[in-house]
Amino acid sequence: MVDMARWGPMLAAAGIRVTNQRLLVLDVLAAHRLPVSAQRVHTELQDRGEHTGLTTVYRALASMAEAGIVHAFTHMGEAVYRLCGPARHHHLVCRVCGMVAERQENDVVDGFRAEEVYGVCATCEER
Repeated sequence: MVDMARWGPMLAAAGIRVTNQRLLVLDVLAAHRLPVSAQRVHTELQDRGEHTGLTTVYRALASMAEAGIVHAFTHMGEAVYRLCGPARHHHLVCRVCGMVAERQENDVVDGFRAEEVYGVCATCEER
């Protein structure tokens, strides 16, 4: 069941037309702690019995990434997507497992504000 009350206002506030397909994509993303690929979102929708095409998934993710609702990362050479919090933030991304942490500090170094910082999370460091 799509959570219209949760996702509808978020899409509308971002100026994105609320469609069932976009709501479904957001539901799938919300179920994951780690970023996931468009192909994985598509597969999960198909497994739920939804007939949403892969191109539709890519378009939904692209429009939501442009609006700042989701963020696109590259993990192991593949684009992956994750829901983002509404506050301005940057991301700490584990190169090994792909885990993403949001950081809301406004660190500016030599005129640059970090958007993504890649490193190794504590769990992967211990392995």
